[in-house]
Amino acid sequence: MGQGPSLPGPPGTKFRVIGAGMSRTGTKTLNEALTILLNGPVHDSGIQSLGGTVRQIRLWLGLMGAVPKAYTFSDRKKIDWLVSDLLEGYVATMDCPAALLTPEILAVYPEAVVLVTTRDEASWWRSMEYMNSFMGTYYLPLVVMWLWKAQAYGKWRRRLKQLLIWRYGHDHIRRDTLRVHEDYQRRVVPPEKLFFYDVKDGWGPLCKILDVPVPDVPFPHNNDKAAARRIYWQHMFWGIVSWVFALAIFYYLFYYGARLFHQAGHCVEV
Repeated sequence: MGQGPSLPGPPGTKFRVIGAGMSRTGTKTLNEALTILLNGPVHDSGIQSLGGTVRQIRLWLGLMGAVPKAYTFSDRKKIDWLVSDLLEGYVATMDCPAALLTPEILAVYPEAVVLVTTRDEASWWRSMEYMNSFMGTYYLPLVVMWLWKAQAYGKWRRRLKQLLIWRYGHDHIRRDTLRVHEDYQRRVVPPEKLFFYDVKDGWGPLCKILDVPVPDVPFPHNNDKAAARRIYWQHMFWGIVSWVFALAIFYYLFYYGARLFHQAGHCVEV
């Protein structure tokens, strides 16, 4: 949250970074920093899988549903195709659900580095609890169900739960999820490709990891809590407006349907 979906660059754009940090670890800040350093668009999977093009949303839902069920060689090739199709034209990926799919993305882009944004576990959990206090509410999918693209939100949440169960053994993000997630990255990623990074450290360590010069611009900061809350209330507002519109249509159809039924009955009696 806090920024819009990005458009892919031209075909053949080199994919260089798998952003494998858990949500609320500075992923949106790293997104903007990588866009500057690598001079190309970053595929923020949280944003693209919920607010990208209709095709991107469908591809992400397909990938999220297919990965836990990939038992055969052809299943794995289908996953390779979905990953390459989604990430064509991007220089990096970011956030969840992509952060849960590091091995699958690395299989398609073996030259990429895996960059895990990290932070103090206690402060991360406070931030995650704040986000869950409104994004995890039971009524949000109901409120936005009439919005274009938002109808996939309920399916997205169910498939994210399935991914969490399949990968980590629990169906929601918990206090220990950050540690479990980072330990998993250490197990599945070759050490020479795995880097941990705190966005509070700025350009220096990041540029050293990517072997690029430090740019002559301030280090970005993105997605503060106020921005996240603002996006939430925008969704709530337009969701309520869509419900008013839908109920008005239902009332109109019911009212005139009842009148036509009454008139038809009256004509029969005559």
